[in-house]
Amino acid sequence: MLVVGESTFTKRIEAIRPTGSPSWLLMWTTRGRGVVHHGDTALTTSAGQLVLIEPGVRHSYGVAPDAGKWSLLWAHFRAPQGNWLGTSGRLTPAASGAAEAIDAAFDRLRRYARLTADHIPPSPVHLPAFAARPEQQALAMCALEEIVRLAHLTGVPAAPPGPDPRIARVQQLIAETPEAPHTLNSLAAVAGLSPSRFSHLYASATGHSPMQEVRTRRLRRAARLLTGTGMSVAAVAGTVGYGDQFHFSRAFRREFGLPPSSYRHNGEVPGWD
Repeated sequence: MLVVGESTFTKRIEAIRPTGSPSWLLMWTTRGRGVVHHGDTALTTSAGQLVLIEPGVRHSYGVAPDAGKWSLLWAHFRAPQGNWLGTSGRLTPAASGAAEAIDAAFDRLRRYARLTADHIPPSPVHLPAFAARPEQQALAMCALEEIVRLAHLTGVPAAPPGPDPRIARVQQLIAETPEAPHTLNSLAAVAGLSPSRFSHLYASATGHSPMQEVRTRRLRRAARLLTGTGMSVAAVAGTVGYGDQFHFSRAFRREFGLPPSSYRHNGEVPGWD
């Protein structure tokens, strides 16, 4: 047997079942707030929350003390297997669209409870419905399982906050023009920040300093030029922003473990341009 309906409660205590119920009880709050005591647990449920109580668990429920009424859709039903749907508790659907889908599933559930051999009611009726025939119960159990599974969906994790647009603007500038005569002060000016504040935010966002990124971008572009063109080492140094070839060679060796001339013959093109 399955019984499904909707109710609006106005009293603090509407039902007390010290020995529980022989069936599962599912309650979907549509308006107001209610308080449900089950076992040793008390919880408050509000619109968009589902409460599921196992058979044999003592419980009572009614309107929350600070609410004037509590409106809900509910179903009493026998599950086909022992612990079919889970354990007593409150479920708050988190997935986008889950609450709307639960509303629609409850509408179907109430129509299935009034199913006849040749007719499915076009819209739910507000009076309780009793589903006793096998085809009614089979369809109703599908809707019940859908409701509980929807309530268990956790939703898509929140996206991490995007990069600070001021830092992103500087990163793009460095990536596009690593050879430019960037300084800490000039990059901070692009970000619209003081040099000290800019350095702190940049390191927090990227894990390295802005001038470290300038140096890395320059040297990796130099590596590509060495392995992909016939430019001299001096020309490569000047192209990527180094006015002193000796300074360039020393920085290049620290980055790649080889001097530029040896890298040209033995090195690999790095993936970050």
